[in-house]
Amino acid sequence: MPRALLISHEPAAAPALIGVVLGERGFDVERHVVLADPVRPDTDFPDPRDFDVVVAFGSFANAYDVAAQTWVAPEVDFLRGLVDEDVPYLGVCFGGQLLARALGGSVERAPDEEQEVGLVTFDADETLPVPAGPWFTWHEDRIVLPDGIPVLAHNGKAVQLFRNGRAVGTQFHPEADHATVASWVQLGGDHLPEHTSGAELLQDLEVHQAHLRRNCEDLVDWFLREVAEVDA
Repeated sequence: MPRALLISHEPAAAPALIGVVLGERGFDVERHVVLADPVRPDTDFPDPRDFDVVVAFGSFANAYDVAAQTWVAPEVDFLRGLVDEDVPYLGVCFGGQLLARALGGSVERAPDEEQEVGLVTFDADETLPVPAGPWFTWHEDRIVLPDGIPVLAHNGKAVQLFRNGRAVGTQFHPEADHATVASWVQLGGDHLPEHTSGAELLQDLEVHQAHLRRNCEDLVDWFLREVAEVDA
């Protein structure tokens, strides 16, 4: 049975649809929560070589926040080692931002008009067998990649999908489902921009939930087949 390590930064950053799809593909999943106790962040990650894939999810923190570096910096180091060991990795939103840092890039605050919350589409490399959307996203920061890292999808506001060898980062949230985003709205409502509301986000998720589920399946299947090269 293939194994997946799922890294959540806060308990609310649930694996959601990605966890469900991996389970359906026959994976044994182990979840590691970094901030289960915010006073004592757990950056003692399991050995990534014991897993067929590693997936890291979002966070309410900012990757450049000085106060968060006590746990962010060790995770970036962990990702550098993971890349060196050629362990397949999928970084979602914050997880993708930390991958960018591990590869020598950075994360910056996006201009207010380019901060994305809600459903988005993107322009993708024509060789990428992943739908252009809709995808759910919620970010106020954006990825700055170093030269030489292929961008697989962009929408004019932010890098949405990139790849370096067997490591992939997204800026959007393919795992997002109604229940997960409802918990984000409750906990992080102060991060909502004026142009939308929690009720609007949840209504859009309900309307598009079947499409978002299929898109998540397509992304996970592409990652497993072409990036991780796992027979699942």
